[in-house]
Amino acid sequence: MLAVLRNTWALFFGFGIICLAHGLQGTLIGVRSVLEGFSYISTGLIVAGYYVGYLTGSVVIPVFLKRVGHIRVFAALASLASIAILLHTVFLDPYSWFFIRIFTGVSLSGIYIIMESWLNDKSTNETRGQLLSIYMIITFVFVGLGQLLLNISDPAKVDLFILVSILLSFSLLPILLSNTEQPNTTDTKSFSLTEFYAISPLGFVGALFTGLAHSAVFGYGAVYATAKGLSVLEVSIFMVIITSFGALSQWPVGYLSDRIDRRLILIGITFVASGLCVLIVGSSYISLTLFFILTAIYSCMSLPMYSLAIAHTNDFLQQNEIVAASSAFAKLVGIGSILGPLMVSGMMSVMGPNGYHIYLVLIHGLLGLFGLYRMPSS
Repeated sequence: MLAVLRNTWALFFGFGIICLAHGLQGTLIGVRSVLEGFSYISTGLIVAGYYVGYLTGSVVIPVFLKRVGHIRVFAALASLASIAILLHTVFLDPYSWFFIRIFTGVSLSGIYIIMESWLNDKSTNETRGQLLSIYMIITFVFVGLGQLLLNISDPAKVDLFILVSILLSFSLLPILLSNTEQPNTTDTKSFSLTEFYAISPLGFVGALFTGLAHSAVFGYGAVYATAKGLSVLEVSIFMVIITSFGALSQWPVGYLSDRIDRRLILIGITFVASGLCVLIVGSSYISLTLFFILTAIYSCMSLPMYSLAIAHTNDFLQQNEIVAASSAFAKLVGIGSILGPLMVSGMMSVMGPNGYHIYLVLIHGLLGLFGLYRMPSS
């Protein structure tokens, strides 16, 4: 495990800087949209642009990986993201921002594919869960830290946009200046979503349901907390709890999944998360402290779903199938991420704020049931 980390430190360092920039730009775009007076519909269109790009990237990036390799594509995508964030300061209208966010979505989707395929190439079935847990810890911690950078300057100015661009450009240095060996893509195999399902049905459904769950958790968490009457400070605490405790649980869950059947771990945490959602609904009427404690435990169960589903899928892959699997996984997460906010908003419209957690009960519960169904197989 230590040998793998020594060989991938530059990759993790560069990715951490990208997550720092991604965390800042996500919050910055939302705040600046309000300052510019964009309507809710226009702002929603801007958000949708990112996921359109995310899906697009999952289709086109593997083609470039096969042609020129991981390092060059990583550099190109970081540069594209650096250019895109600066374009926001040039074209100050929501329709332009929609198309700009597509470029950002393509970049981030491609970077995730590169990271996950690279790490899976360097890991074994005995270390994959731990290595991917480190990847997710870095993701959540640095995205959270990036949001704090919003306070160092006025969002109405161009300073923060320039800072994001600088961070994205700086992320290239560790990768380009290290001697990290990139995966071999000369014999990369491609396959359809149908073939992906045949390889790992639980990985397929896990990717889709992870997108359905996590897009609601992060995309509608603040909306839910505000609808429940929490103050601005309490809403921020709610979101910080989700991110920080989700990061804390990644390593122990990943460690266990390398020693116990990953399917059992995935089924267990999804059922626990589903049950906790019921308790959270009740606690919201009893005690804010209890509400936050249960939310923290829920985050510890829900957020490792992503790395567990990836690790389980890659247990069944040949070396030349890893890039294609990462692409298919990103497509499914992207589809789920588009549908998730639409579905949870529908539940909340019908059932009120509690529809948020009722939706999550169903998503986690259904994934757990499918896992039980697949236990006799793979």
